[in-house]
Amino acid sequence: MPTTLSRSLLAVLIPGFVAIAPWLLALVQHTDATLGLATYPSLGNVLLFAAAAVVGSVFEGLGTFLEVRWDREREPSHAVFENWYGYLSTCLPIEPVGYRYLSRLATTMYFEMSMLFAAPLFALGATVLAALRFPQFKGGIWLFGATASLATAFYFHWQARSTHGTLCKTRREINNRLGVAYIHSVGT
Repeated sequence: MPTTLSRSLLAVLIPGFVAIAPWLLALVQHTDATLGLATYPSLGNVLLFAAAAVVGSVFEGLGTFLEVRWDREREPSHAVFENWYGYLSTCLPIEPVGYRYLSRLATTMYFEMSMLFAAPLFALGATVLAALRFPQFKGGIWLFGATASLATAFYFHWQARSTHGTLCKTRREINNRLGVAYIHSVGT
């Protein structure tokens, strides 16, 4: 689970809410379900929050599988594992600016990886809502929805993979420069 509030919001809760929103709307609009919001609003809101957290956590876990696969693919060119453990084990009196950049990149990548799963589900849910509202255009709506779902999946996959590459490259370069700076300061 993410350790910071902003990372939790970006990588878990927002993608979770994005994924479930149209489906919950369809459920409430087209069935008698109220999800407890009418009778027990506090409990209903907790239920919605919990659902978003669970769905978002599943997406984050799926994203972790992708990240590990990409790490293995990039190992020969970026020494991902050595640079990762070198980064984790470096203790400096003043944190380099690059560490904040790496943290921001990691948060961006986790958001993109979660949205890789959330955005297509949102597109499909919005398609269901539109098809229910405009049944006369059902064929075109489904074609558009399927296209939007695939397009968002491809976009977020491409974006997350690009961010992962930048993260690996930047971590390698920072570690190399810190190693060079350390050797020079010890040698003088």
